[in-house]
Amino acid sequence: MSAPRGVFSGPFGAPAVSTEEDVLPAGIKLDRRSSVSAESMSTNTTEPRAGAVFPKTEHQKERLIAALSPNLLFRQLESEQFQSMLLAMREMRFAKGDIVIKQGDDADYCYATESGSLDVYVQPPGTPAEVALRAPANDLGQKVATYGPGATFGDLALLYMQPRAASVVATSDCVLWALDRLSFRTMLAHSDVQRRIMLDAFMKQVPLLQHLREDERLRVCDAIEFVEYPAGETVLREGDIGTQFFMIVSGVAEVIKQKETVSLLQRGDYFGELALLHRAPRAATVLASERSPNKKLRVGVLQEDAFTRLLGPLSDIMDRHAAMHYGTTPEAPTTTEAPPGSPRSGDAPAP
Repeated sequence: MSAPRGVFSGPFGAPAVSTEEDVLPAGIKLDRRSSVSAESMSTNTTEPRAGAVFPKTEHQKERLIAALSPNLLFRQLESEQFQSMLLAMREMRFAKGDIVIKQGDDADYCYATESGSLDVYVQPPGTPAEVALRAPANDLGQKVATYGPGATFGDLALLYMQPRAASVVATSDCVLWALDRLSFRTMLAHSDVQRRIMLDAFMKQVPLLQHLREDERLRVCDAIEFVEYPAGETVLREGDIGTQFFMIVSGVAEVIKQKETVSLLQRGDYFGELALLHRAPRAATVLASERSPNKKLRVGVLQEDAFTRLLGPLSDIMDRHAAMHYGTTPEAPTTTEAPPGSPRSGDAPAP
């Protein structure tokens, strides 16, 4: 259920069946339905066990710091947390063609790229983890991204205790720095930027938000809420007047027009933008799909005022997205906009 983008980033927190109780760190606002799944990281419990330590030369430390320095949230860690993370990270080398992460696999490490390049592949929406894991190296799905030096990835699967949501393949010889799950979660448990790390990591998976500067993405972090829908429940209905924008954190959503499914959306996709961009009723019905792992759809939600303030300038990109997924892009109304708080007399159904 975006993600996890934070200290580490990448599309690797795929939704999957979980037996854990749904828990979120304090500070995240939730709708009454349910919460987003994440392991509890309360500091009121027993002190976490120390993770592995890998001594490094001064040259290795310099290389590692250079690889991590592009990340804004990493630079916000306390000095003690920063030093602990440096000690816990280990150097790993991969040859061209090596599969660093396989979709569907269990998560053990997250990575920071020092050198080399890697491609990211994702299987079609709703592909079971066990099916993705058995896929041959020449059939890993659709290529969705390329990573180079300074890229960090693999954190969301550790955050949400779920299988990998994508495969990552080295396209050249690579040097990566890896952090194990225990050390990663121990760091988060004692970090006052824990919530931002989780949210920023998810949002770096949303293609729309990749056009934003890191400080702009952090402002979106502060405004986002999380809601969970069981399979079969309607998230929004065609023709309704909408006041919310949705980004999929996990699961699969079905886009329906005239009682037919016209598109499937998964982690990183978004919907609900047309009603806010054009002050028009919803252009399609969206419901939580039975294809969703664990039969749940989790979404991040922006209210209308936050959406307009933070994402309004991206309207052209969203119009093109709407034409692809809804089959239509309504024109903005020509009537004069009503004053705040008054009825919108210009609202009309999208063609």
